[in-house]
Amino acid sequence: MIKFMAANVFKYTKAIVSGIPNSLAATAVRMDGSDEPVNLEKARQQHKNYVQVLTELVGEIHIIPADEQFPDCVFVEDPVVVCGDTALVTSPGHKSRGGETVAMKEAVTKLGLNVVEMTEPGRMDGGDVLFTGREFFVGQSARTNEEGLKQLAAAFPSYPVTGVKVIDSCLHLKSMMSMVVPDNISIGGTSQAAAVAKEIMERDGHFKYNFLSVPDDFGANCLFVNGTVVYVSKEPYPKSFEVFEKLSLPGFSEKIAVNISELHKVDGCLTCCSVLIN
Repeated sequence: MIKFMAANVFKYTKAIVSGIPNSLAATAVRMDGSDEPVNLEKARQQHKNYVQVLTELVGEIHIIPADEQFPDCVFVEDPVVVCGDTALVTSPGHKSRGGETVAMKEAVTKLGLNVVEMTEPGRMDGGDVLFTGREFFVGQSARTNEEGLKQLAAAFPSYPVTGVKVIDSCLHLKSMMSMVVPDNISIGGTSQAAAVAKEIMERDGHFKYNFLSVPDDFGANCLFVNGTVVYVSKEPYPKSFEVFEKLSLPGFSEKIAVNISELHKVDGCLTCCSVLIN
């Protein structure tokens, strides 16, 4: 059963996205303390292009209106984990983001998904959850704790769940890796990313994977949607862009580069900005 799912789980029929609030520019949470300004007009145009690509690939897009109370609300991946017909509404790890779960719960309920809500003391950001089609790897980061991992395992009992230590300087597990195509994981170039791939995943995971080495950790974050690999543009990660431009792995039919450089300034990645539903 798991083998069958691995071949079909990356086929999606719907996606959830959110608008970008004005408050993102000034008060979105940043890991590195950088004060590099976000150009909101440019960010919204880039996000519009991102959503257009998803529309072409998936078809049905559900938009949560931007909420000025929640500067990070565009990063819809964090308040929910969806697998099959079940949506686990998480308890985001940063206190400023807890309220984002209200709109997300409403969205997944309207889509007819079976909704499970994380309870205290569980904490989890969806950016820490890497689903390979066969199993879950869950980053144990500043945003996701052991209790969160246990509740995810209970919500999706058909799949093995393995915790992965993420050092404090890295926001999420998927800030340094993601699925490129089935059984192939793109992985960033830092020693932390290498340690996760070699020392933890290959030792503790229930299945074996191939790894695509990408120079930049954030540049390794990509989407695999209905046979298409969506990857970082030349700005701001030219070296990672070159790796994907030369990609020759089996399993995909098309490649599309998408620029979200303004959202990268507030630690945004390609997977952060949508919830894909099978």
